Formats: sequence, structure tokens, C-alpha cells
Amino acid sequence: MPVPSKWKIAEHWNESPRRGDFAPHLFLDEPCCFACGWFSERWRRATPKASWQRANLERAHIIPSSLGGPDDASSLLLLCKPCHQESPDWMDAEQMARWIATRDDRPSREVETFAAWLAAAEKAPDFKDALASVIAEEGATERVSELLRDLLGQAGTHFGIGFSQGTRVAVLQAAADAINRPVQHAGCEAAEPRSVDIQD
Repeated sequence: MPVPSKWKIAEHWNESPRRGDFAPHLFLDEPCCFACGWFSERWRRATPKASWQRANLERAHIIPSSLGGPDDASSLLLLCKPCHQESPDWMDAEQMARWIATRDDRPSREVETFAAWLAAAEKAPDFKDALASVIAEEGATERVSELLRDLLGQAGTHFGIGFSQGTRVAVLQAAADAINRPVQHAGCEAAEPRSVDIQD
């Protein structure tokens, strides 16, 4: 028997009397991790069914298949990767329900990403100083945004993670270096101490 689609699993738990135990965050119109509520705005599609199919959620057995758990919708949950990795592999379904009851809520992927960039900025104080030196200048927001896009295009990613925190710090430090880089003017012996031309 084929493994049920994510939509079929969501539909099952939406109607289940045990929804509160195994899928407390479930709202059929918006896909999310059943255990912690994590979601991404990028999953939204024209229909709820398409959104659930697009969602980066993993099918997780309440009782692992290695312990006899079947592959039907009533035996599967949709979890984010961290929840799936930390969930109990145990023969008693009630242990899964107890574990879900202890999970902390997670914000959306977008909020987590924003928080990660803020944390990276704390580790790259040169970026904050450089940004403060040019932000009031006309067009600075657009130039800094373009610089950051260019630098992100040069960065690598970790499989399944995206940009690591170290990469974010490196991007911000490189941006600070570019903002602070003096520009040599033809016919001038000295460069200006700070330049707003960050595209060179």
C-alpha cells in the first residue's frame, strides 16, 4: 500500500478525535508542523491541498515501521525535520502524544531566518558601524541591499540547512569591508575615509 500524501494525512488528523493530542497546531488551510507549529510562507499555493504537498514537512510514524507501525494516515504525522529527529521511536503511541505536549512552539521559517541574521550582525560589529556611516545617504538602502544580494550569490550553503550562521557573519563582514573600502579618485592623492560607492 502506498504511503498517504501529506494532504491525506492532514485531512485525517483534521477530523480525528485525537487531533489535540497528535496535531495540536493543525489548521487545514495552512500547513505546519503538527508538533511545534513551524511553517513557511513560501509553502502557500493556490489551494490548501497544493500547499500541504509543497510543505517541507516529513512523514513521521507514531509507532516506527520497524516496531510494526503501519503506513496509513492514522499512523503518520507531519513534522518539521528537528521534531522528526527528536521524536520518540517507541511502541506505545501515547509516548508520542506526551512528547508532542512538551514541544515548544517555533516561529515561522521567515522569522527564524530574520532572527539568525540579527544574531549574525551581533557577531559582525563592523557591519553595524559601516551601515550606520552610510545609511542616511541618498540611495544607501538600495546600494547596501544590492551588495548583500551579490555577496549572498557568492556564498555556499550546507545541504538541508542553507546559509550557516558562520556564512551569514562572513557575508556581513565582507559587506562592511566593501562599504568601508576607500575609492581612489583620479587626480587625488588621498582617498576619502568612507565612500558610499559600494559597488566597486
